[in-house]
Amino acid sequence: MQVGDIMHTDVKTADAQETFADVAKVMRSNGISSVVVLDADGHLAGIVTERDIVNLVAAGGDPHTVKVEHGMTRRHLETCGPKTDIAEAADQMVRMNIRHLPVVDGGRVVGIVSIRDLTKWAAEELAGGHEMPDIERSQKALRAASELQRQRRLSS
Repeated sequence: MQVGDIMHTDVKTADAQETFADVAKVMRSNGISSVVVLDADGHLAGIVTERDIVNLVAAGGDPHTVKVEHGMTRRHLETCGPKTDIAEAADQMVRMNIRHLPVVDGGRVVGIVSIRDLTKWAAEELAGGHEMPDIERSQKALRAASELQRQRRLSS
């Protein structure tokens, strides 16, 4: 199973000049926890997650005036391709302690996958009555979700 089989292709995006409040509204109205930031050429420039918004507010920043370019995650921005194996993506997310992974193909963002997507896929795979469920990848995805949760608890 590949990331392209479960990724969301309706990726919500922002540009670096939008405010954190603008991005938070997009997240709330779409029921998502991250927005991809694109540069003027449509290439990946960063990502804003709920954690970035919390960090901004906790540091005293005003989400109505601070532009996402001043607080988005951009260093060591991890991506994968649509043909990346799900287990490999799960390992990558644990290794980098991230919960969202933009999917890039040919220099363009074509999707996004979250640890929640991997967990949902694994649960459906194991409980779906498949004749030959993908137990190995399912277990890896579930272990990744568990490990990320543990890392988050330890870092807070």
